[in-house]
Amino acid sequence: MKYRTILTCIITILFSSALLAQFTPEQRIEDSVIGWWDNLKFDKKLTAENNPDRKRKIDHLDKLVEWMKKSYTPVAGLGTYTRFINTNNYGVQFAVWNVSFNKEWLDNKGKFRPIPEELTKFGVYINSITGSFPIGFINKPGQYVFTWQPDGYSPNEQAARNRNQLDQGIHANANKFITHVNEVVTVYLAPGNKLPFIPVKLGEYLDMAEASLERQLENERKDVEAKWPGNLKAQQDAFAYRKNTVEKHRVNIQQLRVRHKNRLNEPAVTREMQPTMYSFQLDPDPFTITAQDNRLKSYFPIYKISPEVLEKCKTSEPQWIAIWVPFETKENGNQLWEMYQSVTENFNYEYVYNHFFSPEKNKGISYFASNKEELAARLDNYRNKGNQGMPASLQNLPEGLYFKDDFSGNAEGSKPAGWYFSSYGKHSTISTHKKYPGKWLKLGYNSDVTPAFLKKPIPEQFTLEFDLVTDTFSTRTGGAVKLHLSSYPLLEDGREKSGSPGYSLDLIIQAGNEADLTNNNFRGEIRMELHSQPAIYKENYAEGLYFKTATRLLTNKKTKTHIKLDVKNGNISLFMNDQAVATLADFKMSYGKECPGCKLPSGTRFNTLNFRNITNDAENTGLFISNVRIRL
Repeated sequence: MKYRTILTCIITILFSSALLAQFTPEQRIEDSVIGWWDNLKFDKKLTAENNPDRKRKIDHLDKLVEWMKKSYTPVAGLGTYTRFINTNNYGVQFAVWNVSFNKEWLDNKGKFRPIPEELTKFGVYINSITGSFPIGFINKPGQYVFTWQPDGYSPNEQAARNRNQLDQGIHANANKFITHVNEVVTVYLAPGNKLPFIPVKLGEYLDMAEASLERQLENERKDVEAKWPGNLKAQQDAFAYRKNTVEKHRVNIQQLRVRHKNRLNEPAVTREMQPTMYSFQLDPDPFTITAQDNRLKSYFPIYKISPEVLEKCKTSEPQWIAIWVPFETKENGNQLWEMYQSVTENFNYEYVYNHFFSPEKNKGISYFASNKEELAARLDNYRNKGNQGMPASLQNLPEGLYFKDDFSGNAEGSKPAGWYFSSYGKHSTISTHKKYPGKWLKLGYNSDVTPAFLKKPIPEQFTLEFDLVTDTFSTRTGGAVKLHLSSYPLLEDGREKSGSPGYSLDLIIQAGNEADLTNNNFRGEIRMELHSQPAIYKENYAEGLYFKTATRLLTNKKTKTHIKLDVKNGNISLFMNDQAVATLADFKMSYGKECPGCKLPSGTRFNTLNFRNITNDAENTGLFISNVRIRL
């Protein structure tokens, strides 16, 4: 399908319905199959230049582009590619870019174009090593030495936790080949499943480093001559200083050789990712790896490539192929998750391996995506999301009922029909509860969940009700929800237009541990805030009305409660299990001043309604809502 057709379908889905409220265009992007950009702006204009070897490289790159396009169709973003050819390596850098329906990010035909600098790269590189760094002061023609981030390398604790998710391997589709996880996830294809990288021994590395100092001295001499032409005295003074620095590091190398005399035949491993002459210090020792470095695998083995393989890297025939992609999860959003899934699960590594290293096995077979049925089902699922209409729960409502959803029409584990939340972060899913009947929406952490088909603005007089459940917990606080309502006008992407006149109301309910009821540490509470633009309720230049009270109606033992919020005649009233909690008259200003007669102005109507899980320990304590109703 051509891109123009894809975009036309998306726009049709977005605007064909006459519903008064639904997903915004920007929200639809997250679940839309966007595809590849038909503009080749980012591709290098490669020509064969009457060079058969170069022509063959271009042919290889064209096939890699074709195969990737058959394996991956960008979702929630726009795909591009850039072919390149260097002396010893060549390849294709792919990217998926953010897009927007804002006019500034559409071309003159109304089609998406990439938003500058908002991209994620991945690639298929021939004769390149991801996470490696050349040791420049040692390297020379015919000698290439480099550090390589080890499999499992983690620059920090967060990266280490991410790596733990890959303990069972990347995916069965890739695991039969060489896989390496450092800053990115890489699948290597090489003849016989063996990479031509040779570990360098510590003694050999020190010898190469010391031998390189003569070249370093010559480079320093040329540099001072270029900087002070015709000034012999300045050249001599500068060179004497630089020579002294080089000789200092020569002595350090010699002392390190003595210090590590019992390890000279071991593989060299350094704590420096990009070693230079200046890395050879005695304190800290470049070859002493700390306990934390070992735990995070934040150290760097040293390898070399033989002169014979280096020479072959200049030819069109790959010595090895690196298919790499950043590690992503569902929590990173549909765009990046689909990219990662496609590259690891659907790119046909076996076909590509055979094409380059066992071509007889591919004879008469055209390229096809691995697990292509699963790939097609995923893409169809995205496309079908765009075709969802108003849920049945909102159709033919009885008089006086403006909105309702008990999630009964949803399958367990699915995304709630008719509700929107960002694909980034912990997702909200339909769930059952072992203690309470019916279907529940288990709220993902720190991501707004909003009823997409709620007609806006909400009428001036309404009652909002919902059931709230927290998992049991042993910590000081359990489940916590934030309900947000506002009358601010909305932008095209559904966000509130900041700075515009209006009101916002926030209700926070947090469960507390009953073990703290007698020790002044009980944290079960209700908080409410009312803000206005321009500022109306001010005390000592601080704006806003506030209410706070402890509640024992939602705890680690009383894990379910019913919430009712009345907005009538300018007043706000909160009930919990039908017990009155507060009215607007109970709110106070920032420094505790009473606000008699405070009320919402006549005609105030809310455009935004969303729920957010703000539980402190959301990883271990689930938070659920259901039976959401708005009555008039």
